[in-house]
Amino acid sequence: MTSIANPDAKHYRKLEGTWKDEDGLCEAVLNIGAGIHIRYKTGKIDSSYGVMESIKLMLNQYGMMGFAYTIHDGEELKININDRTVYEGEKTIYRVSDAWYGNGKLSFEMMDLYDGHKETVVLTKDEPEEIPLAEGEYLCVCGYRGTDGRFCPSCGREFSC
Repeated sequence: MTSIANPDAKHYRKLEGTWKDEDGLCEAVLNIGAGIHIRYKTGKIDSSYGVMESIKLMLNQYGMMGFAYTIHDGEELKININDRTVYEGEKTIYRVSDAWYGNGKLSFEMMDLYDGHKETVVLTKDEPEEIPLAEGEYLCVCGYRGTDGRFCPSCGREFSC
């Protein structure tokens, strides 16, 4: 059986981890399996997400009628959250109207569902302490770490010895 590497795996690895804003009002935890948990003010989202390179999205839109996507300054990845509603218990309070990654930052445009105003929340990644490589362990440029064979099981690149 031959496995095909996911060409977007590098994007999920880049986004994987815990992200926080400066004011402590928002925290997002993204995992490589495309799961996302967002806590915003008094509400939260538990959903899944997908990513697309923003430049590809912009280039692809010219073939679609009525669709116009504007790239934010520095945007590299467009993030599509499946359930974008922020819940406080059973009550809906905010909606993530847009999400993107660029320049090492994760950004959410949050829309208040009561008065319609929007605010952009910018988050930075909580970087864990770097753990040194063990004997025989490899670290791939995509972020995979392990001892599996000659090729990275995540992106397919050959490990350099």
